Amino acid sequence: MEDDLFKELGTLKKSHQELRETCEAFKIEIDDNIKKRDENNTLFKELLGQLKEAKEERDAANEKVSEYKALRDEKRKELSILKDEMKAIKKEFTGNSDSSSPNPFQLQKRIDEMEWKLETSVLPLKEENKLITQITTLRKELETTKFSKEIKDKIKTLRDQITALRKEIDQLHEKVVEFSQESAKYHERVTYFSQRASETKKTADKAHQEFLSKKSQLNSIYAQMRETRDQMNKHRGKITEKKAETKAKRIKEKEKETKKIMDQINDQAKDLYDRFIRGEKLSTEEFKILQESNFL
Repeated sequence: MEDDLFKELGTLKKSHQELRETCEAFKIEIDDNIKKRDENNTLFKELLGQLKEAKEERDAANEKVSEYKALRDEKRKELSILKDEMKAIKKEFTGNSDSSSPNPFQLQKRIDEMEWKLETSVLPLKEENKLITQITTLRKELETTKFSKEIKDKIKTLRDQITALRKEIDQLHEKVVEFSQESAKYHERVTYFSQRASETKKTADKAHQEFLSKKSQLNSIYAQMRETRDQMNKHRGKITEKKAETKAKRIKEKEKETKKIMDQINDQAKDLYDRFIRGEKLSTEEFKILQESNFL
């Protein structure tokens, strides 16, 4: 029975040691999960900050786009009004002019084209002189048309205003394109940081769930260890009881055996004592037995 208890205790000790080793392995995994979770949560906060900054920069660029678009569209409206005014003048003039007379607008257009070529091109001297002569001729021809000075000045003013507006519109459009490109650049950063933040948060949440799962399993193992220790203590108690019972039994048996021996010695000593009283001669060994039996 006692051997069976020792065997069972050995099995319980082995099981307890295996549970302890499993616990240590789980602790390492839990520490890894905590570290991974905390690192990714920290990175997630950093990415949120970068995402917020990128959104603010993108929104600021979008505001500029809206601002310059509004200005550009306003200038386009102004341009449309001026062009309509120019068309009205042309319509009025051409409608009242003799169809056999040169069209002053066509003449002016040719003059403008030639002057532009003269200003922007490097021409041979002969060709340049020819161009200047043609411009002079066309100017004289233009003077013979029914253009009044007032109309000419008005047309010149409108053309200058239209040219200035177109230039301003082009500059505003360049600003729209510039800030649109800047907005697109920041939007790419918004998309990047948003995706990174989402992936990082998922990693952190997964690590946290694994931590909770392993923590729960670890608590279960701790409960098994406590139960195993309780069983070990019970077995140790039983073994102690068995040892005490065995020891008491041995003592009792030894006392019984001793008493039996003493009884035998006493019986033998009594015979020796009777012989001694009768004056019989005893051997040294017999005399020693008589002394040990307390008869002397």
